Amino acid sequence: MTGIQYVFSEDGSRSLEQYLTGYLKGSRAHCALLMSKSGHLITQAGFTADFNVQSISALIGGIFSSTQALARLVAEERFKVMYLEGGHWNVYFVLLADHFILATLFDKSTVVGLVRNAAFEAGERMEPLLAQAVVPEAAPAEPAAETPRPLPAEEPSLPDFNRAVEDALSKLFG
Repeated sequence: MTGIQYVFSEDGSRSLEQYLTGYLKGSRAHCALLMSKSGHLITQAGFTADFNVQSISALIGGIFSSTQALARLVAEERFKVMYLEGGHWNVYFVLLADHFILATLFDKSTVVGLVRNAAFEAGERMEPLLAQAVVPEAAPAEPAAETPRPLPAEEPSLPDFNRAVEDALSKLFG
């Protein structure tokens, strides 16, 4: 299921935002991002003026996809956690409810173990809400044999997500 759909109730959205805010305080991180595993940002807590969180979300989605391919090559079902350590900033992200990623940006003043424990606790609280938000894909309906199908109208195309990730990578490393 690559293109999942999800719908959050108003109460569910408020609860997720509260959980993220609590997670941010408990982890002592600068920013927490909740996104679909394809990299679409759902909500965030905290703020870092230096970062474009939309681009970060898209890139994390791409990183997550590539690590899943690596998992299959080493006979793992999937990897659920990833930690990236930099000179000043670190990124920790974890898969939640099989379809969402909780990503955390923190600096060297925060210990990764604290982030890991806080992420585990936040994940336990958020996973039931996230699982409820997933809308199952409906099986495609079979058209009646005697009814001719009309030609599809020309619809405006949605932006190509892979192209957006490539553009973001080009801007960062170009």
